[in-house]
Amino acid sequence: MPFDITGDEQPNTDAMKSAAILSFLSIRSGSNAFLSSHAPICLSPKTPPVQGVESRPCSAWRPSCHHLTSLLASLNTNQQQQQHPFNELPIDIARTTPQLLHALWGLIADASKNLQRGDSFTVLFPEMSSLRDASFVSKLLAHLDACKDVCDNFGVNTVLTPYLSSAGVEGFTVKSYRNPNAAGTFADDAQNMKFAPDPFWDEDEVWDFSGLDDDEELTEEEKKMKSLPAITDLIPEDDAVIVETSKRWVAKMMADLALCPFTQSAEKSGIPLGPVRYHVDRVTGMEDAYAAYWQEVCRIEAAEEGDISTTLHVLPEFCMNSVEMFEQWADTLTGTLEALGMEELLQLIFFHPDWTFRDGGDRSGSGLAANYARRSPWPMVNILRTRQVRTAQKGIPTGLVYQQVSL
Repeated sequence: MPFDITGDEQPNTDAMKSAAILSFLSIRSGSNAFLSSHAPICLSPKTPPVQGVESRPCSAWRPSCHHLTSLLASLNTNQQQQQHPFNELPIDIARTTPQLLHALWGLIADASKNLQRGDSFTVLFPEMSSLRDASFVSKLLAHLDACKDVCDNFGVNTVLTPYLSSAGVEGFTVKSYRNPNAAGTFADDAQNMKFAPDPFWDEDEVWDFSGLDDDEELTEEEKKMKSLPAITDLIPEDDAVIVETSKRWVAKMMADLALCPFTQSAEKSGIPLGPVRYHVDRVTGMEDAYAAYWQEVCRIEAAEEGDISTTLHVLPEFCMNSVEMFEQWADTLTGTLEALGMEELLQLIFFHPDWTFRDGGDRSGSGLAANYARRSPWPMVNILRTRQVRTAQKGIPTGLVYQQVSL
């Protein structure tokens, strides 16, 4: 988490807040190895940005994540940025599309929780040459617009707009319209709304629901499933338990049953064989889920195949009870592969406990066994390297691996 504070003086409040915001964005970038090669140049308000200057670590002041979040929440970003000219706005030196999207979704997710109506914050991306391409910017904004349809706050009380200069798009500004004291459909306490008493409600009336769930209406397979013992710990609190269960599922379903053509075991996958990374993230909201996903994409993009062959991104608390919402979220991610030029980097396979094929083929229907090729203990995203997928497919069109093996 490098940033440069020169001299023996303690940094002033504005410099500390500026460094805190930039460090907060870099924290979201993942591992130390990733940070060391993609760390932002953090400058105090008195120091003009210098291209190509490498930041050096400073142990004089290294705030914690909690402290950074508090600073972000308390920062009056409008006043802060009005005091500084263009060349002193915060910068993030994302160089690739995944790094840019990780930074943007981190900004959106944090603003959705910490900014209030009228607050805004701008971040520049001087290393993203793609932002000078009008076609790329148009496709990027189209992707973000599609994501608004499934988001909780983005597009409702949080917006993101390009930051323009005479040279074109230089960065992005996030602005909040959130009123923390509001009550209504999109208020923060929307899940805890209380309804007024209904004068026509009869507490003494007895409702007869008998027969609604009779076994006669169930298929034979549904009856078998209903007879199984109930799961007592649906979402374990210990991440290690979730990882171990996920590994057993991969070993049985993907390796032993050969549902995945390039998975040898729960630990090894790919061509050539390499380690499988299991990552558990307990995000619950859409914006945080996007940020967490792009963080994992950045990890696999920066890592060698010998270090990470493929990633299984486990989201045990995200859309667990709504496979429809999970599929909508998944659709927005697969749509970026071709549109934003990442099809040559990665391919995605999504899993969910209630996954059902809806392609109209012989696999369609909730009770068919083929659905279990894509059913997992918790919602998951398998991030695959495109080169390995194409090698394993041996002529099968990209993206159709699981469709072929589950027929």
